[in-house]
Amino acid sequence: MDILGEILKQVLEGAAQQQQPAPQQRAPQPQQRPPQGMPSANDLQDIFTQIFGGGSAQKLPDVVKQFEEKGMRDQVDSWVRTGPNKPIDRRQIEDVFGRNQIDEMARGRGIDRDQLAEVLSRYIPKIIDELTPQGQLQRRG
Repeated sequence: MDILGEILKQVLEGAAQQQQPAPQQRAPQPQQRPPQGMPSANDLQDIFTQIFGGGSAQKLPDVVKQFEEKGMRDQVDSWVRTGPNKPIDRRQIEDVFGRNQIDEMARGRGIDRDQLAEVLSRYIPKIIDELTPQGQLQRRG
């Protein structure tokens, strides 16, 4: 079962709905593409699959541990537990994953590295929150 894929679909659809103008203001547009340098939905699917370890998100405990080891236990606990998620910024993402890994993910897809780090900082808390609906970190499989 592709748990991560389903969660990504929900998260990205929710983000797309928040970014669209109200129906009366929306002009007909050809197929929407992300702005230059921004990751597409397919890029994000690939990147999050890489980060979380495939559709069953088997690397989730490792990802949580990476954040905890960088001093972000309070933030990551808020994502795992029920309730509001504490934010992180792109510099914290770079600290957790390393500039080289962010550069590599961005360069391989023609994405701006700073924009990728910003997008990751927005979505990783939501994804971890969705992967832990009972408020506990469990290995899925």
